[in-house]
Amino acid sequence: MIRVVFVCTGNICRSPMAEAVLRHEWKRRKKDGLYVSSMGIHGLDNQEASKYAQEICNEHGIDLSEHRSRKLIIPELEEADLILSMEKVQKEFIHLFFPRFSDKNFLLGAWPGKATKKSNIKDPIGGSEKFYRQTFDIIEGHIKRIIPAIEEMYCR
Repeated sequence: MIRVVFVCTGNICRSPMAEAVLRHEWKRRKKDGLYVSSMGIHGLDNQEASKYAQEICNEHGIDLSEHRSRKLIIPELEEADLILSMEKVQKEFIHLFFPRFSDKNFLLGAWPGKATKKSNIKDPIGGSEKFYRQTFDIIEGHIKRIIPAIEEMYCR
């Protein structure tokens, strides 16, 4: 079983979308053996995903209505095979406070390669619906890009 954790700031926009998109794409490809979750470094416990995140995911056949935000859960990070953050600040937060996870802590926008200035996925919170759509498209593109790497590295 591969365990992937997505991390953002509040766990109400980007990381829930990434979690849901990966789960959706994995099922669509008729795969099993995946546990995926999401958390926030400054998570607001038990909050719904943002309105636009829910609406845009719903348009893509992905249901975020059951999502509730969570702060970092250390035992779950310990069990993870891969921790994928949305921005450098979250990756660095995990590295600073939990250096033992550094070998599995990466940016979604960079993994499995090297990070660049374009590797950060900006937070759409408070932004327009258009910005949320762009963020969803970026996340979905990265999820589709990394699935072959996940299969190759973790599903043997």
